[in-house]
Amino acid sequence: MKRRFFVIVSALTFGIFASAQTPYLNALYSTQDLIGDARYVGMGGATGALGANMSSISVNPAGIGLYRRSDVAMSISVLTQGEKPDLNADMTHLSFDQLGYVFSMPMDGAHVKYLNFALNYKKKANFNQSYIADNHDIGGLSQTQQMADLWNNTSYSTPLADLMYEAYLLNPVYGDDGTTESFDGLSSEKNLSDRTTEGRIDNFDLNMSMNIDNRFFLGFTLGVDNIDYYSYSTYSELGTVSYSDGSSASDIEYYTLYNTESVTGYGANFKLGAIVFPIENSPFRIGLAIESPTFYHLDYLSATSIDSPMYEEDGELYIGTSYDNYSTDYSYEKLRLKVRTPWKVRASLAHTFDTFLAIGAEYEYANYGKTKQGFDDFDGDGYFQNSNNDADMNALTRATLRGSHSFKLGLEYNLSSNFALRFGYNFYSSMYKSDARLDQTNPSSAFNYISTTDFINRGNVNIFTAGLGYHTAHFYADMAYKYRNQSGDFYAFDDTYLSSSLSPVEVNLDTHEVFFTVGYKF
Repeated sequence: MKRRFFVIVSALTFGIFASAQTPYLNALYSTQDLIGDARYVGMGGATGALGANMSSISVNPAGIGLYRRSDVAMSISVLTQGEKPDLNADMTHLSFDQLGYVFSMPMDGAHVKYLNFALNYKKKANFNQSYIADNHDIGGLSQTQQMADLWNNTSYSTPLADLMYEAYLLNPVYGDDGTTESFDGLSSEKNLSDRTTEGRIDNFDLNMSMNIDNRFFLGFTLGVDNIDYYSYSTYSELGTVSYSDGSSASDIEYYTLYNTESVTGYGANFKLGAIVFPIENSPFRIGLAIESPTFYHLDYLSATSIDSPMYEEDGELYIGTSYDNYSTDYSYEKLRLKVRTPWKVRASLAHTFDTFLAIGAEYEYANYGKTKQGFDDFDGDGYFQNSNNDADMNALTRATLRGSHSFKLGLEYNLSSNFALRFGYNFYSSMYKSDARLDQTNPSSAFNYISTTDFINRGNVNIFTAGLGYHTAHFYADMAYKYRNQSGDFYAFDDTYLSSSLSPVEVNLDTHEVFFTVGYKF
């Protein structure tokens, strides 16, 4: 009972909880998206073997080795959501996406022809998104039933379960001796969820690469990430109320849950890459690259409140005509966690035909089930002290996430000596297993801090791009359009241990984005 006691004391005394880091939140740091300069985006990011592109610094570091002139470039984009959650939602955002510099230095060595250095900023992930999930028939299930299950069948609960207890959303079942034996949840008919997320992952890459005999190119990139994530969500359940005079009313709001979460922190990784021209006097090339895990150090906070009309009388729950707010009111020290993403491997091919056509293809694999998390030494009350490996949460990650394959294709066609046309396509297989669930009966200590129950099993990603470029001897300007297609199955809570299955709500995660880049080579 130690864990349950710890949670109850924390919930009632401190009020604001550090949010639990689960496989669903960890998956956000392994983004499946295409962001960079407009030429890179226009070609679908398939530049791993083609090289000589600013954004390839984070895909195949050896690509910078193909530069024979110095280069400076800056990129911005305009991002809009494919489906607005409501007519008044403003889902169009201006984004600063890239700023980089390549210094190309000719060498007098017998074999090393160029030694190049590069520094590049790129937005790695954009979290600006909003959605509404409206489930008109949840078959009598309820989020409160999941919380009652935690109280009844585990030696612990969560801050949300404790707050529901305080808000009279868990109905006590008394034994013959008058003591509470168990709890029941509500029986609801509908639920409504909405969530808005903001923020980004900023990526800073420092690269060194070299050209050996104009046939072998080697590169190394050191990357540093900065994470800034914010989420605000509401969740409501509705049902029918019967009154003492025999009348009833439907679509009465049983309760509304409000939750905010923030994640901040930093991480670091490295990348090694090579590009080889295997056939002498042929422009055909092969690229290989490996990316180490990103080691994140992160801080988390969340706050939760509930509007509840429920009250207890003679051991039974009743719904009143007014709502009381049960909220978290005091500050609590941040929970500091470590997260380690999986290794990534990439293989790529490219070929140029004279000066008018370039084509590229790339494959990447990462096993997201290998994502790990642990706690930093926690000096708030010593509870997580010296616990640097969360084995239970890592087991849940293996049960939730899986290996993902991605394919990139791109081409660039020079319409003239100054204008180029580009097209690209990406496919990312879903990192979520088909039966993935956010199982809060997992004994990980991280669930001591969780304040939400919803999760999305995101599907495959398809990205289609097109671009146009203008270049002179020194100046260039590019633009690209990207359509990112993805949907997901939204679950308001986990139904694994409930009496029946909860039907998911499909949410549209499509986005449209237009990129603009200007640069100068010298």
